[in-house]
Amino acid sequence: MESKVYYAMSFYNTTDTMQTEKKAREQFEIHIMPTPRAISTSCGLAIRFEGVDEQAYLQFALQQQVPLGLYRIEMKEDGEPKAESIFVREP
Repeated sequence: MESKVYYAMSFYNTTDTMQTEKKAREQFEIHIMPTPRAISTSCGLAIRFEGVDEQAYLQFALQQQVPLGLYRIEMKEDGEPKAESIFVREP
């Protein structure tokens, strides 16, 4: 079984999640999902990016004015997710 990588953006409140979702849908294929357990701080919802264009996701994150975190999530062979922080803007 090979590892699977995806990118997730987490937020500190639901309002920021929903507002950013609208902007993200204009540029990327995304889904709203429960925040992965490998990411500890969030409102419970995250945006999952369905591609692997880390630089595009980072540029998008930098353009947002709300507190957020962008993470690279790798699903290990044992099924446990491992999160690597790409960018975090704290409140």
